[in-house]
Amino acid sequence: MEPEIQKLIDNATEFFYQQTGIKAIFRNPGREKNQCPDGWIQINHEAAPIELAVQVKKNLTRAAVLLEKVQPLLPQKDHLLVTTYVTPPLADLMKRAGMFFMDTAGNAYINKPPLFVFIKGNPLPDKRKRAPTTRRLFKPAGLKVIFTLLNAPDIANLPYRKIAEMTDVALGTVEWIFRDLKEMGFLIEMDKRERKLLKLEDLQKRWVEAYPDQLRPKLIIGRFNADNPEWWKTIDPMDYGICWGGEVAAANLTQHLKPEKIIIYGRKLPGKLIIQNKLRKTDAGKIEFLEPFWKFAHVLTDKGIVPPLLVYADLMATGDDRNIETAGIIYDNYLA
Repeated sequence: MEPEIQKLIDNATEFFYQQTGIKAIFRNPGREKNQCPDGWIQINHEAAPIELAVQVKKNLTRAAVLLEKVQPLLPQKDHLLVTTYVTPPLADLMKRAGMFFMDTAGNAYINKPPLFVFIKGNPLPDKRKRAPTTRRLFKPAGLKVIFTLLNAPDIANLPYRKIAEMTDVALGTVEWIFRDLKEMGFLIEMDKRERKLLKLEDLQKRWVEAYPDQLRPKLIIGRFNADNPEWWKTIDPMDYGICWGGEVAAANLTQHLKPEKIIIYGRKLPGKLIIQNKLRKTDAGKIEFLEPFWKFAHVLTDKGIVPPLLVYADLMATGDDRNIETAGIIYDNYLA
């Protein structure tokens, strides 16, 4: 186990003891690594010891919490998410979702009768208040390349120069992105002409977690409102060179959702579409235009819908319960 991860767990269990007077003892996974890669924590409650599988996530975001709700890493086990810091809003969200957690400030939620612990609002000590760092791989350029690879894995075998052209990323940037993929265990080189992606489900989750904060804000072209909330139902996006994302895409794919917000991906604002449907530009609009960041064809291209992974990510980024439920359907039908 990495020393940094071990230190995080040690800090979390120590602060848990300071807050509750209850010992929490960590043990490495050992032979159980396949079942629980981050190990186990035994909480020595006076009535009976409680054993929880450990999932470590250094920097926790709302997207990561919602993703864990839809795609739990350890679905068959009582598990404890150990992280650096859980903000009060995230603590409330995790409590509502029934997700146990422990952080390095003494905040925690465990509801395993007869033990109930819910602590929130403790601030991080100053020495640990540094802004969380994001690995280059999960910054905007890396996310563009990862998205292309997840949707078309064979592209990994192309020369770096060709991949740079396909993703609008600088050649040197593509080279270090592939170095990061190898260092993090997401890619191996079989020989000079063959590369293979590994841990695709984990890489996909990491992409969905990072996309809302790192890449999506840079894609926004403008926001609009419309007098007719159902204007989009009569539109063929192919006529305007656009494609649906988010709730409209999900509604078309599942018939399980009544869209409230409209996400459109297009290279530029389609003036004809805006004029014909009397769309009005406003910062608080429910119609959002974003710039596409991929060039490959995919299973939904001819339907005027973005790739399924992006539909899923758009839904997850909203945090809306009805969208999260539909995201689960998208995942099962297209991504699992």
